Amino acid sequence: MEMQSSLQLRKALALAKAKNLKPPPKLKVWQWANEFRYLSPKNTAEPGRWRSERVPVSFGPMNAVTEPDTHTVTVMSCTQLVKSEFLLNVTGYFIHQDPASILFVQPTQKVAEDFSKERFAPTREVTPALRELIPGPRSRDSGVTITHKEYPGGTLDFVGANSPVDLASRPKRIVLADEIDKYPPSAGSEGDPLTLAEKRSSTFWNRKSVRACSPTVKGTSRVGREYDLSDQRKCFLECPHCGHDQVLTWASVQWSKDENETHLPETAAVHCSSCGAAWSEGERIAALMAVKDRPDFGWRQTRKFKCCDEEHAPSMWNEFGRSLCPTCGNESPYEGHAGFQVSRIYSTRHAISDMVREFLKSKGDREKMVTFVNTELAELWEDEGESADSDVLKRRRAMFNASVAPDAVMAVTAGCDTQGDRLEYEIVGWGLGEESWGLEYGVIHGDPAKPEVWKELDEILRRPVTLENGRELRVLSACIDSGGHHSDMVHQFSRDRIGRRIYSTKGDEGPKPIWPTHASKTKRGFRVWIVGVDTAKDSVYSRFRIAAPGPGYCHFSDGYPDEWFTQATVEKCITKFRAGQPVRQWVKPNGARNEALDCRVLALAALKSLGTRKLRQAPVGASTEPLPVAGATETPRAVEVPPAPQKQVPKPSRRDGGWLGNNRNWLR
Repeated sequence: MEMQSSLQLRKALALAKAKNLKPPPKLKVWQWANEFRYLSPKNTAEPGRWRSERVPVSFGPMNAVTEPDTHTVTVMSCTQLVKSEFLLNVTGYFIHQDPASILFVQPTQKVAEDFSKERFAPTREVTPALRELIPGPRSRDSGVTITHKEYPGGTLDFVGANSPVDLASRPKRIVLADEIDKYPPSAGSEGDPLTLAEKRSSTFWNRKSVRACSPTVKGTSRVGREYDLSDQRKCFLECPHCGHDQVLTWASVQWSKDENETHLPETAAVHCSSCGAAWSEGERIAALMAVKDRPDFGWRQTRKFKCCDEEHAPSMWNEFGRSLCPTCGNESPYEGHAGFQVSRIYSTRHAISDMVREFLKSKGDREKMVTFVNTELAELWEDEGESADSDVLKRRRAMFNASVAPDAVMAVTAGCDTQGDRLEYEIVGWGLGEESWGLEYGVIHGDPAKPEVWKELDEILRRPVTLENGRELRVLSACIDSGGHHSDMVHQFSRDRIGRRIYSTKGDEGPKPIWPTHASKTKRGFRVWIVGVDTAKDSVYSRFRIAAPGPGYCHFSDGYPDEWFTQATVEKCITKFRAGQPVRQWVKPNGARNEALDCRVLALAALKSLGTRKLRQAPVGASTEPLPVAGATETPRAVEVPPAPQKQVPKPSRRDGGWLGNNRNWLR
């Protein structure tokens, strides 16, 4: 009996040994994902086994990761299509299939921790192949933390691009970099964080660096720059009508208008660049699904190359999408960097008509159009010019002001700049599409450390704006710069008037939103709202260049002095290099004044503080109902400065709905 048990034990051990010594099957990343990866209900409306066919364009990038001659993969993609799930598939592959130490870089340490908890942890929980290898967070002595994971053959670390210590510590064979355009120009004083991270893999012959991000502005976009350095692959789809292979671009999309020139997004369709035939949505999706059966998955190199002493634009490819020299037929030189550009036109889950609706909503609004180009088309935004002509703006002055404003004005905001011996302010009216009317620009002389100056400003902000039809509007929101020598006075003034949406603000450079999602706090406990001044200046100058009245166009009162236009257009946007990385920066000549521009930026920020509620065609400012305050969590203090005398305005009827309704996209 004992001999039989011993024999069975030896057989079991031999079987286990043979199983463990057997080399793993050579799977591609997409094959591994299809076989082993599961989606968590915490992250998707379609939980369960991963199917690469859901995102056909993902086959190419996932396949490139395991190409023997590829060491770098850059994916420049629209949002919510390829990026995060692609990186998670690559992570799982190098944990389970080809174990290696992995560095996963996010823009900040906080984002890295959130990604680990909200994206990676749920993936591990529902994917048995990963759950077996990585202990749970409650396992004792597991070597597992939120940002550090251990498994047989390697480790996984989630780090922030703002942490030079984490970026440059231990060697890592695999470097995964997410949202690289949001990385700081330098990790401390150590230099470019992407370069710093990738140095950790430089000693490995089989290293891999994988990046994914939506592009931003041409000249400063990291992912745009890296894509330009790659072989620039694009996805070619076959026309269902003539068989012509082509890249789908926004120029491929066409739609109709009715007899009143009204756009009809529901008629939108992709049109073949060869035969001109319109593709139905079913045909577009079928063309996308067909790429999974092609050796190149539809992806072909498009970067120009030199061969036979000539430069060639790729026009011939082998079955794997590698470009061929038209003279000798050889493959073009390849430096191991595969690049992919993916727009939402290649999505099977989004209709072309929805993209057209998004485009039409974005027309005339620079910020929205930048977002559309970057996050829908996955293309770099390029401004036509980044300065404005003061003489052109001067010619727009017309006979209106805060006492007799055009009826098209639907909301009024204000911006105020603080100087050592004065306050400067601008009152701006806004209409549909954020068309603007500069109603009043003024200077309050006096020491901002004394209450008299602030009393006068308070009276100005309380003063109603009268339209030509007799309606009276009041200032809905005002932003005051607190960056000078009188910060505490600004903070106190705005704190006591938070119920009137009067905000203490501070400008911050860089690609930040014009209006923050919440207030920051000073060391003394005052709330201050951080305004993205570079983004605001981009928007203001873009609006200055609009030539015809309509969305975004700027009108000016005939009371505006010539000096205002000089100050408002004095700055120029240039590109500087910090730590070797290009950074866009707005600059003004030495000694030049720019208070007018600062006030317009603050008035725009005040408009953005109102959010996306719809402004109704009602006498704004006539109601006595309190306005909700963006980001306010405390009871407004009483106003200490007595209000200036105001004309009594009758309260609108209840069916008017007040000034601000609950619908989205106001001023659109």
